[in-house]
Amino acid sequence: MTEVKVESSWKTASYMACMAENKTTIERAFELARSGEYARIGDMVRHLRREGYDIRQIHGPVLRKQLADLIEAARTDHRENTEQDPKEDL
Repeated sequence: MTEVKVESSWKTASYMACMAENKTTIERAFELARSGEYARIGDMVRHLRREGYDIRQIHGPVLRKQLADLIEAARTDHRENTEQDPKEDL
């Protein structure tokens, strides 16, 4: 029997945590797009790659448009939620 050595690192931990959730690449991409944490699809794709997902599945103009729209909507919502009403400061 061959012993497999697994390095302990944030990358391995992140990979294991995400894969344990049994989410597909597409499901995780939509989840990240809705998070409001990413300015562009490229940023989100890099995150997916670090988590161990197969980023080749993030292709096609319709999917990329859907993700871009979700990213923009989430960022807009995030900005609106963090802005204070000037009347509240008075």
